[in-house]
Amino acid sequence: MHVIYDYQIFALQEMGGISRYFVELARRLPNYSDEIKTTVLGPVHINTYLESSPVHTVGRKVASFPGKHHVLPCINRIGGRGFLKKQPPDIFHETYYSSISQPVRAPRILTVCDMIHERFPDQFHGVDLQIPALKKQAVTRADHVIAISKSTRDDLIRYLQVAPDKITVIPLGLSLDTVDEQVDFEVGDRPYLLYVGLREGVKNFQRFITAFSRSRLLCSDFDVFCVGGGGFTADEELFLRSLGVREQVRHLQADDSLLAALYAHAALFVYPSLYEGFGLPLLEAMHCGCPVTCSTAGSMPEIAGDAALYFDPLNEEELRTVMESVVQSQEMADSLRERGHEREKLFSWDSCVARTAALYRSKI
Repeated sequence: MHVIYDYQIFALQEMGGISRYFVELARRLPNYSDEIKTTVLGPVHINTYLESSPVHTVGRKVASFPGKHHVLPCINRIGGRGFLKKQPPDIFHETYYSSISQPVRAPRILTVCDMIHERFPDQFHGVDLQIPALKKQAVTRADHVIAISKSTRDDLIRYLQVAPDKITVIPLGLSLDTVDEQVDFEVGDRPYLLYVGLREGVKNFQRFITAFSRSRLLCSDFDVFCVGGGGFTADEELFLRSLGVREQVRHLQADDSLLAALYAHAALFVYPSLYEGFGLPLLEAMHCGCPVTCSTAGSMPEIAGDAALYFDPLNEEELRTVMESVVQSQEMADSLRERGHEREKLFSWDSCVARTAALYRSKI
């Protein structure tokens, strides 16, 4: 069985969760079964994961450039046709959403990671405004859809009226390595809360920091480390200063090794998002032994189960109280760590790959 993954996400993302997911599948499936061969058809791509992985890739990496969203799809659509005629796939797995796909006769599989554009349309602008329509077209032409959580499946049914029997839920695995105790990093003398990811819109970062700023305990004894999402913008700097917490809130860029160490040494991981299609940072924190607090929104209760302390993401007072309750109780923090280690065992790439392979086989 030859599975071909198309170019789409690899021409859009240098790095990111969606492209990492497909690289993990393409890398692991041949090891799972000798009957499976995988190819990423990316004539021209910008993806870092592909460049450093053993995945069989047709194509080459180029530097990212403005306007890639418009240029690369046309180049790749034309460049991929010749390969697909010579080596038609048994399964064609589209990696993102487009109005036009390659003309193949093989069963088409599509993975939908979230429905954030449909649920929060006011959060997007520019080319992102096209995504709901493109997603609908991609879902319609797919023979089967993979949803990475039950929450995403339910949203597909609600917003796009997808038939339930056309959707299979296959959760993601965890790519973060075990903590390397030799990683050298400076965190200062104060304990810290950890925030990971983007900070705008539904990520609810401002409400989290506001809740932090209103806690005498947290402000006096703790810092906040923010990883990823780029450095603070001028507006964010102004916001932090207006709350009087600029000195306590720091931004860090971190590779996987440093991120694992930051999770392991944090007093608490806080995930205040208004919506997540899955929420990989939850698994990362649990894996590294970090107590978890998160919102009740989206897929987060589905992923974290009993291994997190929850709060209403719109209630700053409740968020403050939950954060304080964990950092003040060693017993609670230890309990969350223990439950987190058990919970993260339910999510693995081995399971994801096995269930994906079974789906592929059922469609041939």
